[in-house]
Amino acid sequence: MSDITFSNRIVRRKKHSYDYWWNAPVESTSNQWETPQRRITHGDYVKDFYYKLKNVIQSKGYDIIDEKEFKSEIATLIYKLSDDHQ
Repeated sequence: MSDITFSNRIVRRKKHSYDYWWNAPVESTSNQWETPQRRITHGDYVKDFYYKLKNVIQSKGYDIIDEKEFKSEIATLIYKLSDDHQ
């Protein structure tokens, strides 16, 4: 039996590294990701998203076994699905 592989049609080739992307500001046409003090980075967005998701999961009575791995998976997923067109 041969291995079957599927190419992922959703994830695009990245122009920048994960570290660059993490520290780059989120671009928004409505400026909703800016504060008077500074622009919000992708890292800020991921952290906010992660903690909101964690609260929903825990409020439903579930536990996260490996929180570090879960954080990493969430950040990687958002990075891979981002436009990354800076």
